[in-house]
Amino acid sequence: MANYVEMIDLLKDENGKATGIKCRDKVSGEEFEVHAKAVVFAGGPFTDHLRKLENAECKPAVNAAAGTHIVLPGYYCPGGIGMLDINTSDGRFLFFLPWQGYTLVGTTDRKGPVTSYHGPPEEEINWILNEVKKYISDEVKVRRADVLSAWQGFRPLASDPNALPGAPISRDHIVSVNPETNVTFITGGKWVTYREMAEDVIDKVIDLHKFEKAGPCMTDKLRLRGGEGFTRNVPIQLVQSYGVSEDTAKHLARTYGMHAFEVCELAEPTTKKWPRFGNFLLEGFPYLECEIAYVCKNEMVCTVTDMLTTRTRIAYLNKDAALAVAPKVADLMAKAMGWSRKEKARQLKEAEDVVKTFGGPFPTKEGMEQRFQSVVGVRQLFNQFDAQGNGYIDFVEFKDCLDALGVNLGSDKAAKNAFKKLDKNGDGKVFEEEFIQWWKTSSKSDKVKAGLGDKLKLSADKMGTGLNSRGTGFG
Repeated sequence: MANYVEMIDLLKDENGKATGIKCRDKVSGEEFEVHAKAVVFAGGPFTDHLRKLENAECKPAVNAAAGTHIVLPGYYCPGGIGMLDINTSDGRFLFFLPWQGYTLVGTTDRKGPVTSYHGPPEEEINWILNEVKKYISDEVKVRRADVLSAWQGFRPLASDPNALPGAPISRDHIVSVNPETNVTFITGGKWVTYREMAEDVIDKVIDLHKFEKAGPCMTDKLRLRGGEGFTRNVPIQLVQSYGVSEDTAKHLARTYGMHAFEVCELAEPTTKKWPRFGNFLLEGFPYLECEIAYVCKNEMVCTVTDMLTTRTRIAYLNKDAALAVAPKVADLMAKAMGWSRKEKARQLKEAEDVVKTFGGPFPTKEGMEQRFQSVVGVRQLFNQFDAQGNGYIDFVEFKDCLDALGVNLGSDKAAKNAFKKLDKNGDGKVFEEEFIQWWKTSSKSDKVKAGLGDKLKLSADKMGTGLNSRGTGFG
């Protein structure tokens, strides 16, 4: 197994048959060859990218479709109950599922080229929210600010290039062989059928290459790592033996199986009455600091990006939480991996850039600018800042909105000073009338107002708050 390694070419013999692949280590940049009796392409929605290295003129096998998912607070979904709507406003399916203490809602279905970019289109987030409103009590506001994280993924809808013309695209998997190279590829399928997919492709390779000593695929008899000896009482044993919290014990058992005991051996005392051991990586989440060192040593995670996304799932659960804990994760990984200060800084910057591509409580800069294009008055401007929809603007909303619009005040201190000009009574809340009064009385030199003035075209006719006829807001 080679981690963080990509295939860059296919090796062939004099008859054009595959004999291995050429690889590049994406960490060190080293290139090397791997020779094999059989080659399988299993790239999910990226399978055709591999096949084009084999034959640039190959017929496509993947018709990718993107789906957007959003994560909402857990109170949107009763515990242990999910829901599927097969008749949404445009005919797509929509599901609500309780997921790790939150509510997962999806998904859209959009044809397009496959990409590794996590961020979904703003219009798809809003479409899902509008559908959600149909199932939530009128007493509960469905707010854009309730989106804790949002991302897109790609379904590898499959068609066999070696099948007869007109064969349908499949949501099941296909296994096919290029007779010129003897390369086998598998694509399509779903997460829930991964063992069946493994069995079909391995049995195909064994038959194709006459591996008579191999026997059939054994995946249906193999437990996941940590599964041997596992019982439903493992979380209780962890609580009683190591003094970790119940939520943490459930998380560790679900994530590591029987190896959870090894993780708990690394847990440090909290100096609290309860939990006695296991310092939290981030308050409000069950992850422990000691997991970072364990994962680096035992599970081949080498980047802060992967620790925040595919390993702990924090970015998929709460974008802002992932950004908040990223420096701490970088510190813990640097200690475990022996990174230099320069490498730690590089890793942190890379991770923050990736996490920022996820959707969150505020739209991306492009999405924010689209929202603000329709602003024609100060009251509407206030409503855009009031992301929570609770009738006032707090400092976090104020700063997030300015950041998303690219209004740079230089520092948090400058942003706080700017907010104090709006918050006349110092209660941390800027209500609509305070906001309008600030806009009317602030001068052109006010950096916030100047920055917003550059972004917006406010109409004095529709506002009635004393702006000049040019609608710029400046006297």
